[in-house]
Amino acid sequence: VTTKVPGRVIKMNVDLGSIVKAGDIIAELEKSDYEFRAQQAAALVEQTRARLGIQGQPTDDVVPERVSGVREADAALKEARFILETTRKLADDGVVSRIDFEKANVRTQGIEARYSAALSDVMQTRAQLSERRAQHALAKQQLEDATIRAPFAGAITRRQASIGEFLPSNAPVITLVKQNPLRVRLSVPERQALRVRNGHPIEIRLEGAADRFHGRVIRMSPAIEAQSRSLTVEGEIPNPTGVLRPGSFVEGHITVNAGATGVAAPAAAIVSFAGIDRVFVVKNGALEDRLVKTGRHLSDGQIEITDGLKEGDQLVAKATDRMAKGQRVKVR
Repeated sequence: VTTKVPGRVIKMNVDLGSIVKAGDIIAELEKSDYEFRAQQAAALVEQTRARLGIQGQPTDDVVPERVSGVREADAALKEARFILETTRKLADDGVVSRIDFEKANVRTQGIEARYSAALSDVMQTRAQLSERRAQHALAKQQLEDATIRAPFAGAITRRQASIGEFLPSNAPVITLVKQNPLRVRLSVPERQALRVRNGHPIEIRLEGAADRFHGRVIRMSPAIEAQSRSLTVEGEIPNPTGVLRPGSFVEGHITVNAGATGVAAPAAAIVSFAGIDRVFVVKNGALEDRLVKTGRHLSDGQIEITDGLKEGDQLVAKATDRMAKGQRVKVR
């Protein structure tokens, strides 16, 4: 979260680990200069409205013919035109000279020009009012921006500003992370990429944790990564309790066919050593060890077996590393 306007920090309401809601005040900058600018801009607006004669009016609508300067020019124009018309008649009757008629004509043209200038001045002042309205709105926005608020609900992971520090525009104040929901990014091997679709269920597991968290695929990259030959998939995981921490590494599984069946074995039946998993199968009254490849940890305490077993194999339910191949057993 950065500043939109420069200023000196006078208050910090959060620190590392603080939980905030959308709109909560994170920090405040010194506001005196921005308050003065807003007052100055408001005064200029009222000054322009007074020139247009609309002070006290709820809107900025202006009828140019009702502005005092235009009304004065209009009265002078009517008078000049009356004198011109009267002079023309008297000149036709020979009462006044032709020179007096031309003087009245020239005077009328000058007053017509002043009337047009008065109308143009009103139009220019009206445009100036719009400009000063925009400057006033900008000044008020800058005053509001001196209060820095959380753009969304989340937790503070870093505080980068301190009280008394002068911050320029776009200076970082805090780092805020969204905790619920979280976005998970997974890499799917190229050979499996065609099977993944938006909306497919996702199950993730933190390393060293037994809990499982569920979500769904929400977007996929349109291209395969050239170096890893994998497809980047993003999912959304609900995290209302905040147990999952942003930035964690997880192992994820995407279910592309919820109706598919496979082989699973009880977790207690699998013996792991040096990264190798094996089980003991009972065959002809003796033990036979089988190397297996495991997949997902299922919710009922079983583990998916992707290779090494077939349906119907008879396993030792609770295997130990003291068992050995060929050991005679009796099934009860």
